[in-house]
Amino acid sequence: MSRPCFASRPCAALGLAAALALIGSSASAGADERVDDFRVKMEKWVETRQLLSKEKADWEADRALLEGTRDLLRDQRKALKEEIAELETTITTADQERVDLLLNRGEYKRSTTAMREWQADLEQRVRGLTPMLPEPLQTKLEPLIVQIPDDPENDRVSLGKRLVNVLGVILQAAKFDATATLTGETRAVRADDDQKVQVRTLYWGLGQAIYVDSQGRSAGVGRPGPEGWVFTDDPDLVDDARLLIDIYEGNVDTIRFVDMPVQIQP
Repeated sequence: MSRPCFASRPCAALGLAAALALIGSSASAGADERVDDFRVKMEKWVETRQLLSKEKADWEADRALLEGTRDLLRDQRKALKEEIAELETTITTADQERVDLLLNRGEYKRSTTAMREWQADLEQRVRGLTPMLPEPLQTKLEPLIVQIPDDPENDRVSLGKRLVNVLGVILQAAKFDATATLTGETRAVRADDDQKVQVRTLYWGLGQAIYVDSQGRSAGVGRPGPEGWVFTDDPDLVDDARLLIDIYEGNVDTIRFVDMPVQIQP
């Protein structure tokens, strides 16, 4: 009479092997879950570091601009004090009030002239760089740009208001340059075809742009030129450009590095 299988040693070995395989499978699944959890946390950490870096860059740009203005005013104040101290040693008490008035008037005129020259130069430089700004940024800055005078010498707008306008353009451009901006645009993507298509364009600061059309048939890159941005179609970039923009928009479950052509100009 034969014995049941569970009482035999071969069957017991088979049971033990099956149990070990089940435990190994469970451990493998648990390890995969821990790896996925670590990947998610690492991505969140990278995203947080990028956000902190962006905020720090914005703060550094604002601080540098304010410090430059402060130093300019400090130098003028120091020069004025030195001139007053020198004149005080040569004038009489009776002439003090008259000389002070004349001195203040002369210093005001000199400061105003210097400020007008400095501001006119800054305004012309900003106007010269405007065509090189991305179209979305130009549209945003248009209310400020149109107020920059073509002829500063004959402009009647106060220096303070003109300074606010030009500094607004500079600060917004610096902020745009420190981040990535996604926008929807209509563009003729082929030089031999005037037909325009709807594209998604990701501007990487002020120096690079990647675009792909809504159908995923054409893609390319854009870079600033002397007379405006130049966009070049590159069909080989369709898949990578679409993946990059989908990652930026959060349309994919897995985030990975995407190779894109970058041109660095001195």
